Amino acid sequence: MPSTSTPRNYEFSAAENVIIRQLVDAMRFVAAASLAVGAFVLILGIAGLVTQGRSAVGPALGDFAEAVVFVLIGLWLQRAVDAFNRVVETSGDDITHLLDALRELTRVFSLQRTVLVLAAIVIVMAIGIHGVLSLG
Repeated sequence: MPSTSTPRNYEFSAAENVIIRQLVDAMRFVAAASLAVGAFVLILGIAGLVTQGRSAVGPALGDFAEAVVFVLIGLWLQRAVDAFNRVVETSGDDITHLLDALRELTRVFSLQRTVLVLAAIVIVMAIGIHGVLSLG
């Protein structure tokens, strides 16, 4: 049985590092934009509470949930960016850094999958409720 602690010394070539750098640049923008949108939505939720009081609690809770999703995506993408940067900027641990980046991307896509499944459930429930109410 092979040892699980064998070193993985693969080093990406200069051409491969260019591809990774292009990914890093795109991800850095999306991470920053996600954080900015999250902050903006949070501010909108707070502003709604301040200006409309208790009547805005429902929408504000939705805003807060949306802000959390955007902020988490932004933070996890930034952590993936940092790991991909280490692939390009260091030598000797490219595979380890690549796996770190992939772990962070897994978090992003797992969260998005959860949000999409929840949205689909809400849509199906809304259609069902609308159908029941339109019968009566």
